[in-house]
Amino acid sequence: MGTTTYEIGTANNSFIGAGNREDLLDVVTIISPVDTPLFTMFRKAKIHNAQTEWMTDTLDRAASNAVNEGSSAVFTANAARVRLLNYAQISREPVEVSDTQRAVNPAGIKDEFRYQLGRALKQWKRDVEYDIIAGNTGSAASTRCARGIHHTLLGFCSLTATVAGANTGNNIQEADLNARLQAVWVAGALCDYVVCTATQKNAISSTFAGSANSRRTLSAADNRVVNVVDFYDSDFGRVKILPHRWFASAAPGTLNLQRVTYMLQTDKWVLGFLRPPKSVPLAKIGSAERAMVEGEWTLIGLHPSANSFISGHASGASDAANFPAN
Repeated sequence: MGTTTYEIGTANNSFIGAGNREDLLDVVTIISPVDTPLFTMFRKAKIHNAQTEWMTDTLDRAASNAVNEGSSAVFTANAARVRLLNYAQISREPVEVSDTQRAVNPAGIKDEFRYQLGRALKQWKRDVEYDIIAGNTGSAASTRCARGIHHTLLGFCSLTATVAGANTGNNIQEADLNARLQAVWVAGALCDYVVCTATQKNAISSTFAGSANSRRTLSAADNRVVNVVDFYDSDFGRVKILPHRWFASAAPGTLNLQRVTYMLQTDKWVLGFLRPPKSVPLAKIGSAERAMVEGEWTLIGLHPSANSFISGHASGASDAANFPAN
């Protein structure tokens, strides 16, 4: 679409339209996605240090426990509790608007500075959502990084699986998903969400055999074609299928996360805030107004083995098929 000004006039007298006023709609439209489902869904908590720690515990394996009448108690050492940690990451979005820009009359915006602050907060949340999924390995270096879901499960969960053989490079298989849901259930947890790329959401809706046996009641006059699975009822609980936009093919650590699907028990994840996100005014330098949206947060996986993931399946035709360009 062109951006040149169209001058209304005549073919041989074009200057006639030079005095016509422009017609610029008083609206600004953005379609860049701003949904942050995991940021919104996970419980929030206050943390009190740049390094946050928590513990997990396990019971002994179930076994027959019959003893002789009158016998003495035999004491055995319990398994040691496991201490996990993550680091608070500082995330920031700066804003700078010149005094001139605030003084003019832009279309669709009353105050450019306030508009940019609102835009920065949306960007801040999107970037945190990206780090929740993709994340880093967790670092206490000068630039602290919070460990995301993938590296939390990769390092501390034994229930994950990489598909092998005939399934490699294909879309997610129903048997593979059920095997992971079963493994989590056997361990004592119950997944409630499957988080996947758009490509794998489409594969679940169109190829899972369970969808062929579903029952729907539609009016005879309703000419719809229904091919969607939003919930999957497995033998080990109902899970909601959540297509997620921020699976990157080039995430930190050169991981292609578009080849990964997560099974999560969402109440076992907490977002901890050392400093909740807020707008911070900055010193004025020259003829410009400055501020930043900044917060300090971490991801707490209360028990990694309440979750799982499958890796190694197809990622889609291209990065653009799953990850927004803006």
